[in-house]
Amino acid sequence: MSESAEILSEAFRDVGRRHGYEKVEAEFAQFREFKVQWQRSYKWAAFRVSDYLMDADAAVFEGLAETLFSRITGREETPYDEAMRTFVTAPCFAEEKRPVYLRRSRNLTRTSAGIGRDLADSVQRLRGLGLWKGNDDIQCVWSTGVRLRRAASCSVLMKLISVNDLLDDPDIPDMAVDFAVYSQYLRIVKGQEVFGRGEIFTREEERLFPAYRDAERLLDKLCLFV
Repeated sequence: MSESAEILSEAFRDVGRRHGYEKVEAEFAQFREFKVQWQRSYKWAAFRVSDYLMDADAAVFEGLAETLFSRITGREETPYDEAMRTFVTAPCFAEEKRPVYLRRSRNLTRTSAGIGRDLADSVQRLRGLGLWKGNDDIQCVWSTGVRLRRAASCSVLMKLISVNDLLDDPDIPDMAVDFAVYSQYLRIVKGQEVFGRGEIFTREEERLFPAYRDAERLLDKLCLFV
């Protein structure tokens, strides 16, 4: 067992005992998304924790364990501990973990350049409108073979926007693609602000996009939604 795995296991055991659990197991797992799975019985609990946390310290593991045990025991709205939130929303987290995330995501390209258009152009137009402010660390890529009819989606923690390659067509008006990108940009920015503490709400901000109704109608005609 690695040193990090031992720190994880010890932190979860210590917190589990404080919550009345006699046996607690915790190990890292290679999930694509950042998540934790758990099983439990009366006095036993086992956790599989995303290996994106493998380089975290004991304070992060203890904070995560405290939140999870609080939720298990009935306090569903318990927010993530500040040490945990600070670690996963730090600028270096997305920079270091995103390459792993992309390797685990077979349907995502590694570039903003598609066959018919480049998502970097959408970002530049949004900057020109004053809607994309800073955030040079957010990356845009294409998603391929997507069955869900989403125009775009995102990973808040990885600061990654993925756009459905059905929009990789120069005949589709720029505003439809730009709006899809902008909606996910908002989810990332707002999600970073409230991660683990509240709901992400973007509808009011989405309406700052010029002609957002026209953009929504265009996406509707393509049977896509944001």
